[in-house]
Amino acid sequence: MPYVVDGNNLLGSWGGPRGRGDAREEVVRRVAAVCRARGARVVLVFDGAPLRADFPEQELGGLRLRFPKKGEDADTVIRALVDAAARPAEITVVTSDKALYSYCRTRGAGVLRAHEWNRLERRPAAAPARGRAVARGEKPEREADVAGWLERFERREPGED
Repeated sequence: MPYVVDGNNLLGSWGGPRGRGDAREEVVRRVAAVCRARGARVVLVFDGAPLRADFPEQELGGLRLRFPKKGEDADTVIRALVDAAARPAEITVVTSDKALYSYCRTRGAGVLRAHEWNRLERRPAAAPARGRAVARGEKPEREADVAGWLERFERREPGED
């Protein structure tokens, strides 16, 4: 599932820029790491001028950088990407902007707040597959019937049936 990430919101969720230089580079580095680790595709949209004037758009593996045209903002670019999608439900927009969040949901896109992306970033990339074998004593993914759950977890006194 491709992501469209509001880069300035993501940076803000980390407490804003720290130190000198363009903090957007740190956002690019971290989002690119998620792309590599998870095989994700991300369009990362920033307000303001491109990181390099000679590259208004860049593609770095699964990561594509986008910047608004003069007089526009990142929200305008993100709305246009959602509107242009053949199947908006296959996109997840990452933003903490309430109006943009609402707009994208109304158009059918999935939405994550920036802090939710941060949890995704920290989560190990290789999650266990569904239907995996369950170790003895571990809760199974699914129990076929209530009686099975009761038998597995109900505390019974000796002699009870």
